[in-house]
Amino acid sequence: MKKGSKIVLSIALTIICTLGLCLPFLWEGNNKSGTDNQEKQESVNKTRYEANYYATADEKSPAQGKSASYKGGSIFLESDSTFTMLGGTIQNHSNTYGGAIYISDGATFTMRAGTISNCKSRYGGAIYVESGGICNIYGGTITGNSANYGPSIYAEAGANITISDDAVIDNNTVIIETNVSISTDTIAVGDLRADLNVYYVDFGSYPQWYVGSDMNTTLESWYGTNSPTSVNTYVVRQRTWEAYEYTDGNVYARGLSLPNNTSYTYLNGEKVIASGSAVWFKVEPIRWIILNYEAYTTGSESELEIMSYLALTGDIRFYPNTSDTGCNEWVNSELRTWLNSSFYTSAFTSDEQQIISTTSIGNNITGNFNTSTSNTTGVATEDKVYCLSYWDLDNSNSASIFNTNPKKLCSPTDFALGNYCYKKTSTSYVTATYPSGGTCYYWTRSAGALVSCACGVNYLGVNNNSDTVTSNNLGVRPVLRLSI
Repeated sequence: MKKGSKIVLSIALTIICTLGLCLPFLWEGNNKSGTDNQEKQESVNKTRYEANYYATADEKSPAQGKSASYKGGSIFLESDSTFTMLGGTIQNHSNTYGGAIYISDGATFTMRAGTISNCKSRYGGAIYVESGGICNIYGGTITGNSANYGPSIYAEAGANITISDDAVIDNNTVIIETNVSISTDTIAVGDLRADLNVYYVDFGSYPQWYVGSDMNTTLESWYGTNSPTSVNTYVVRQRTWEAYEYTDGNVYARGLSLPNNTSYTYLNGEKVIASGSAVWFKVEPIRWIILNYEAYTTGSESELEIMSYLALTGDIRFYPNTSDTGCNEWVNSELRTWLNSSFYTSAFTSDEQQIISTTSIGNNITGNFNTSTSNTTGVATEDKVYCLSYWDLDNSNSASIFNTNPKKLCSPTDFALGNYCYKKTSTSYVTATYPSGGTCYYWTRSAGALVSCACGVNYLGVNNNSDTVTSNNLGVRPVLRLSI
């Protein structure tokens, strides 16, 4: 794949669906045997990426309220209209709903011969069938079409679909599109004077910055009056932050504040909200620094390794107690579990998750954390999300971009401050985010010098091998690999 400043991922998963599998999935309103009904239910429960056709059961119609300009790349059938395709070819068309044909409620489309090919849409690569629409495929070929949902046919609940044995519907593909933009600019990492400037990407989203006292009051009043429905949930240990879409179109997360120190201030200069009080943070794209930019852009590495620019939260322990065997090993870590469950599912959409690789992670054992072989002495793990190791961040590791302490300095987000993250407010330790001072500790994945300790990086940017595994004031800087 060509590497450039703008990378658009388009993964096509070719899916060939036999009529025996798909017919129960699509046909509505016909008399079925118990076996057929069971097959239909099993098909409906499949993910949208496993079906050649996509039929909605409970979803609101994605086309509702959309003008006809969004519907049908070649043919739009209004209610009570009839169209019969006896031959010919419809190809190379696109639209949002029905790359070739859109069938409205009360309209009838019948295909007896011909070909629909190479059409593209978000819903229904070839055909979109509205509830109450009739689609009869008695012959012909539907092939080579693509869509995010329903690469050949997308049928709303209540649509009437008939497909005969003479029809050929195959080689239609699901497209998962996720924009991953490598900035053409660089960003200063660590101390502004550290001379570490790296490229970055924005990917996923997470609560980050305090909304300010006025907006906090406004949102709290709106929340109490409207009882909105949560659009996402963020869990930090035993506390839950619910996210809601406000009338301005932005998403904000609400939870109860747990600051490490009430003398801290948010980035806007306001004092942190007191413990136990409701506080709102804006959910925003996560900024990641690219750890292997040169290797990726030159083609020597096929996956992009990225690390969060800021510490995204605190209040995540390496392990719940110090008495269990293996409490400082990454394979057993509470931090590891959280990163690959709560964080992974809340920070990334299902489409974004499709391009996050499962990575084989090398780990160490107690006392062996600062040698070139440290990452090979412990139990290896398979992770979607992980942390860098002590050795990855060690000054003596010539391969690391963090080859001085100032380059390892990191600041917390406001959300991290609301989740017990420590912040050193000293003008001696500065980052681009807090040029007047504000750095934090953050975890690595490495076992420490003692069985009760794991390794971290402190507010000085110095690696530390004696952070007690139960500590919850360290920040978390996730790392992951993107296959794009």
